[in-house]
Amino acid sequence: MNTGDNKKSALVGYGFDDNLMRSVKGDESLKDSVYNRERTHNIVDKNIDELMEVILFLLLSTGIYRIVIGLNNGEIKTSSVFDPFNVEIHLAEDLLVADYVFDHFGMISLEEKEALIKRYYLMLEHDQAFEYLSEEWQEAFHDRNQSMKQLTDENELRYIVEHIPALRNLDGYYLRSAVINLFNSTISMSFNCDGTQIMSHKKFREFIDEYV
Repeated sequence: MNTGDNKKSALVGYGFDDNLMRSVKGDESLKDSVYNRERTHNIVDKNIDELMEVILFLLLSTGIYRIVIGLNNGEIKTSSVFDPFNVEIHLAEDLLVADYVFDHFGMISLEEKEALIKRYYLMLEHDQAFEYLSEEWQEAFHDRNQSMKQLTDENELRYIVEHIPALRNLDGYYLRSAVINLFNSTISMSFNCDGTQIMSHKKFREFIDEYV
């Protein structure tokens, strides 16, 4: 553990960074063998446009604020403002059934979801456990809660979800999984070369313009 004076911030922490765009290298052996591994199309690939419509609906119209899309295995992990400390796991094929979606996800607008998240943090600020945090952390939480005016930009979110199929269908280095987070407006994407791209929603368009 580094305890020196050169304090380093988390790549994605309690602050928001609209200019975030970072790459994390993976296993070099997986990168070198990319073109030797034959790709098999699965139920996600066969229904990707329909699935992405469901993903967008979940993010815009239900309690989901974070979603992990397993494009290789069809595993979808969701985090909801209605049960914020839990992570649910769904099969992509189940999300393609309307009755399943409406049975499992509570409806709430993007604006109401934002307001609820702010109230959660306000409750934390008034709880005795808040005193366990450093003064710097307490101040950062308070400032963020006061300044947060929009959970995420709906147009940016639509653009991201609409372009996931294109990243999945890249020749060679295709998208393996994606994590979309509304709260800090970030997306993390892992590719079959084992590399990961982490960026803000605002930077995603630049990424698409360069690589697609």
